[in-house]
Amino acid sequence: MHKKFNFSQRISKFIQKFWRFTKHQKVFVLYLRALSFFLIVLPLIKISPVNDISRSIWLFNWHLFKSLLIILVSIVVLLSRNMSFKFKNFVIWYFGFKENDSLFNFGFLWIIATAFLGIGDAIGVVGTSTQTIKLSWSYYFIQLFLLLGLVLTLVSVLKHAKENANKTKIVNVVDEDAMKEIQHKKSFKGLFDEEEGDEQEMNHHEHTIHEHHSE
Repeated sequence: MHKKFNFSQRISKFIQKFWRFTKHQKVFVLYLRALSFFLIVLPLIKISPVNDISRSIWLFNWHLFKSLLIILVSIVVLLSRNMSFKFKNFVIWYFGFKENDSLFNFGFLWIIATAFLGIGDAIGVVGTSTQTIKLSWSYYFIQLFLLLGLVLTLVSVLKHAKENANKTKIVNVVDEDAMKEIQHKKSFKGLFDEEEGDEQEMNHHEHTIHEHHSE
């Protein structure tokens, strides 16, 4: 028997999982949800023929299929990476990025922004020859929302890089101190070994003199 889809149970599990996230993960997941909503609901292009009714074009349009595919796959990967521990472990196992969540998020947001801005550039070029096709106000809103996410994620990447740099400096200082301590111990050990060698040589010399006198 197939299990029935329980919407309330799924919501409850999502809420429980959501509260286990870090503050940064919570903010980014909410940002992705909002971005997905805006991309689905808000129109991007407005067509206003001279003798016809105006109409709008959304992202889910066959004429924008290639850009839609790139954006859709990137958003699914980002949501899965930030919400599914199984998918995150899969990515870590095969591709790495174990401690680079911010860099991973920034990279895929950059891909989304590139595909989205490409749509605007194409419509902008067409708009130079005709006034019937132009970008909607919601396109510029989503564009600003995307750029905001890129800036915030970039700040997180730089912050993470600075923390790693400080950790590396600390490790290097510890390694240098450990090496100095090892060299110090070796020098002391070498000093005692030299003294012990001199003492053994003197004892051997005295023993030789004693045998010579005995003869």
